[in-house]
Amino acid sequence: MKAWSAWVALWDRREHPLSLALVRLLMAATLLSDLLQVLRLDLVVDLFGASEAGGLGDPMARESPPLLLQLLPPDASTAWLAFSLALLTAFSLLLGFFSRTSALVLTLTLAQLALILPPADRGIDMLVRNVLLVLALSGSGEALSIDAWRKTGSVWGRADSRVSAWPRSLLFAQLIILYFAAGVSKVASAWLPVGGWTALYIAMRDPAFARVPDAWVDALFPLTQLGTLATWLWEWGAPILLLAAWYRSTPDRPGRLRATFNRLHFLEVYLIVGAIFHLGTHLTLQLGIFPFAVLSLYPAAFPPEQWQEWAGRLGRRGGPAGPTGAEAASRGRMAPAGPPHTTPDREP
Repeated sequence: MKAWSAWVALWDRREHPLSLALVRLLMAATLLSDLLQVLRLDLVVDLFGASEAGGLGDPMARESPPLLLQLLPPDASTAWLAFSLALLTAFSLLLGFFSRTSALVLTLTLAQLALILPPADRGIDMLVRNVLLVLALSGSGEALSIDAWRKTGSVWGRADSRVSAWPRSLLFAQLIILYFAAGVSKVASAWLPVGGWTALYIAMRDPAFARVPDAWVDALFPLTQLGTLATWLWEWGAPILLLAAWYRSTPDRPGRLRATFNRLHFLEVYLIVGAIFHLGTHLTLQLGIFPFAVLSLYPAAFPPEQWQEWAGRLGRRGGPAGPTGAEAASRGRMAPAGPPHTTPDREP
């Protein structure tokens, strides 16, 4: 019974919505840029239209076509209507306007569009839909949003606002599962000593992904080997993030390992390495939105108090600032969710 109570308490925690709001902003911006790229390349009908309309997919030939094409005719206008709805709700989610509804409608619309041409549904698209569904069930619109402005008179929301913390925990778990699953799946010889750690070298010379001239890649061959090994070890080590996050949330408990993890800032270091890795692969490989969609989950790794503290430190460098999240928490409430120089928002 004690274990069950602890489990319920773990998932019943409440916190300020800042971390979730940052995830919402980053994910919506990433998805919006991807949709605009489809529009720029004039691929709306090709990717999201039935073959009858000139699309690459043939959903009407299936026993059970997508619900979208059961309700509407399989022509170009339907493709444009669904795409426009996705574009509109992605922008609405970015602004935090009816955030929950926008995230839910966007999830369902993207799922229907994916069913029209399944081979074009990338792995990162599935991750994005997972994240959007969690955001639809969260309070991510309670800060940095029009929703917050409508309720409180400030886009920053209320300083004492509290939402369920489980969506942030779930998104953090999604990030860990993503990395660890990626590491486990890297069983090809090119990722192992037997293949000479050549996976990144091969990818950087692949015409489908290459950004860097082959001559440069050849000259940097030893670095690509080091990068391959580092990537493999880094992804296999992802589950350690759970331990690091636990140690970070219980710094007052005894234990040398806990003290070592916290002194080395293991969680921050791991994610900094991850950010460098994703930005590096974006500069050297054509991976679409993958690096930025994954980086959009990074704010979920830290509680809102940590973002408040970092914002406070940046504010003190530029001049006097209010108390940090940690200091405010010690006074029984959280610091304002706005910039360091703002005061707590007024009551609605």
